[in-house]
Amino acid sequence: MQNNISIIFILLIKFSFSQILYENFESNFMNESRELKIQLPRDYDLNIEKKYPLIIVFDADYMFEPVMGSAKYLSYWGNIPESIIVGVNQTNSRYEDCSVLDNIDFVPISSSANFYKFISQELIPHFDKNYRTTKFKVAIGQESTANYINYFLINKQTLFTGFISVSPKFSFDMEKYLIKRFEKIKTNIIYFLASSNRDFKSIKQRAYSLSENLNSLDNEFVSFKFKQYEDLTHFNLPIYSLSEGIEYIFSNYSPINAVEYDNVISELETSPVKYLEKKYEKIFEIYGLEKDILVSDFRAIEKFIEKSENFNYYKDLSRLADKNHPNTILASYYMGLFYENNGDMKKAVNAYRSAYTLLDIDGITKDELLDRADLISDEINY
Repeated sequence: MQNNISIIFILLIKFSFSQILYENFESNFMNESRELKIQLPRDYDLNIEKKYPLIIVFDADYMFEPVMGSAKYLSYWGNIPESIIVGVNQTNSRYEDCSVLDNIDFVPISSSANFYKFISQELIPHFDKNYRTTKFKVAIGQESTANYINYFLINKQTLFTGFISVSPKFSFDMEKYLIKRFEKIKTNIIYFLASSNRDFKSIKQRAYSLSENLNSLDNEFVSFKFKQYEDLTHFNLPIYSLSEGIEYIFSNYSPINAVEYDNVISELETSPVKYLEKKYEKIFEIYGLEKDILVSDFRAIEKFIEKSENFNYYKDLSRLADKNHPNTILASYYMGLFYENNGDMKKAVNAYRSAYTLLDIDGITKDELLDRADLISDEINY
């Protein structure tokens, strides 16, 4: 299985590599030029109104391509939005960038403080100004950079919403700082932490200890997931954890799947249509993305209504369908189901036949609705 995943990553990276842009970014804070790797969404130049989340990859000299491959694959299937991915190469500067800390509070000083300013006051503002970014930003790092990205979180002016921390080499008291911050933070934070049973002992123990504290955290603004992988080393852990981490960071964006349906929707005691509306409101709230409700998500709610026999919800679902997919047959389909299941067959026939001038939509055709109307009409007249 692991070999198959490795092959997929190699193919994705090979396919995407030629599309990487390179930019030398002059930093006033660091008094030097830093090489960036940039991957823009495939339709970036075609839709000039569309905005994208920004993913910042630290240790981009070896982390950028796995992140890019995972993001392109997951966005192809609609599990995550297309994003602008920016990698900061740190081949010869990793220690100076991320590990020069004071001896009391263990926060960045000197070159590491300048690197913090470079990211927060130069790099992010540059992309916000010159590229079409949303407010949602993700920081990704491994080992010392996985520790370093936490400084952007514990700072009162939190610049990132999503964090992927792979095998972090925590500085002194970092767990305490994080727990304290997570307890009080009032903005949305999505945090994915990964280690392995074959990781360095101190890293895996401290990661596990942090997860034990955060799993019991009661803060509605914080989404936290810890994954301890089996039989992976410190060095091949990123290949297998990054895809899962990216998918988790964008889990609120992804379509309704079997897990969400079985664990959440099937247990609803309130309106499933309201649940669907709130799901997409949350997508905008967290990611800053306006997204029409997917037909597959409508069908998931339809399935719940059918199983629960709460047919009155079809009327609300029809209204929502008309709002999100106007000029298609979806609203007529649900209005027809509403009347049909409530015994008003004449209105059901009219609703289904109203689809005649409208457009087909995924998995539902006007011919099917017209045939359904004819069948009901024949039964009425029999």
